[in-house]
Amino acid sequence: MAGRGIRTDRDLGAALLRIARDEDVPSRALREEGLVDAVPELAALADTPQDPQWHPEGDVLVHSLWAADLAAAHADAHPNAGRVRTAGDQDLDPDRHARLVLAALFHDLGKPGTTRRKDGRIISYGHAERGAELIRSLGRRLDLPQPLVRAVAVIAETHMAHVSVPGEPSAKAVRRLRDRLEASGTSLDDWAVVVRCDGEARGAAARPDASLPWTRVARRLTR
Repeated sequence: MAGRGIRTDRDLGAALLRIARDEDVPSRALREEGLVDAVPELAALADTPQDPQWHPEGDVLVHSLWAADLAAAHADAHPNAGRVRTAGDQDLDPDRHARLVLAALFHDLGKPGTTRRKDGRIISYGHAERGAELIRSLGRRLDLPQPLVRAVAVIAETHMAHVSVPGEPSAKAVRRLRDRLEASGTSLDDWAVVVRCDGEARGAAARPDASLPWTRVARRLTR
């Protein structure tokens, strides 16, 4: 099913970009405009289960839409006094808003192709890397701005980097991740928002912010 009046991939891309840039609750607009059903990569998330121990909130689509809403809220959070920005604020950045929302929405795009059952558990090894491939392909098909696609893809590709590093990461690991993100037009701060949203969008299994050890080390590197 196509979204309201939407007929072409370019129309889908334009609608998706508008929602990612402008909407405070992107999940609502995505559903109301039919984009979840119109974009096969998103529709597939609804058919992909998750291990209830780590994701009691439901399937991958439930998790991803929730993460996108959280990312929009983080993007709108004013750096001063924690207040929410309004459209009149001069420092409101719709490009960053779009980058964070799409990275959160797409961060698990690779799960449908990598999810398996093993020893009674649901696993999705390699989903971050597969997701980055799909984001690049989807971006080309929907004619999304390539700088945006590059940034979103690398955030998705690295959003599990913290899992393989118990405790505080080394300065070398943080510098390597930071440099890779910056080379793709994004930042460690953007990555941290998506990691935070991934951890928060889990209902009863919400986790502490896994990005904090990485951002702490990054601050020491800049002193």
